[in-house]
Amino acid sequence: MSQFTLLANLDLSIKNPTVRVKVISKWRVNSPSRIHKKQVLFCDEKGVTIEGTIHEAFPKSFETIMNEGEWFGITNFKLEHSFGRSEPTTHCNYYAFKPFGSIIRGLAHPMYCIDLYGALVGVGSLETYVLQGDGVGDNSLDNKLVFSLINPEFIQIKCIAYGSTARELYAYWSSIRANVVLCVLTFWQIEWGEGGFRFMTNLEGCSKIMFNPSIPEIEAFKKKIPAIAF
Repeated sequence: MSQFTLLANLDLSIKNPTVRVKVISKWRVNSPSRIHKKQVLFCDEKGVTIEGTIHEAFPKSFETIMNEGEWFGITNFKLEHSFGRSEPTTHCNYYAFKPFGSIIRGLAHPMYCIDLYGALVGVGSLETYVLQGDGVGDNSLDNKLVFSLINPEFIQIKCIAYGSTARELYAYWSSIRANVVLCVLTFWQIEWGEGGFRFMTNLEGCSKIMFNPSIPEIEAFKKKIPAIAF
């Protein structure tokens, strides 16, 4: 049996590495050149993640069997440098909740995909919603929703959702009467600009948002909700 290389140890100097990884997210990317490819986010036993690409020319059977949540041994792949990176996650459930303060101070890498949990609080936390198209199934990236989250330390952070995620969040917020909605943002990206941190944003097809999930950190946060000032 081949010796598996941990993702953190991958290097261009290693010849024909073999990795054992779990698929934690996959999505399709359509480029302007009409070349379609499947992006996959893998995680190894140490909780380190890496993004992979399955090109259109690759056998369809390979893409079909790679279901989220399943483990695979992969060899004979090409390793390339990338300006984008994925945040190492915890071993349990593959969540790595980052403190909002550390993100705003710039202690997290600007190209990481990270996990956050916090609360949408009160009326007005959805600052802007621009909807393009009139079909429920319209996932246009022109759909845009600006909102803010408050974390357990009561630090606010600005977020911008595009596409189907914007529509999903707006529909959920519009359908409930609660003043506080607890949510987890998974695989969202930090956007930086002049002056430092700008906002968190989703990656269409990859990023996920969960409402009121049963997670220990969320359960602990619920006990603090009465202390939130509206």
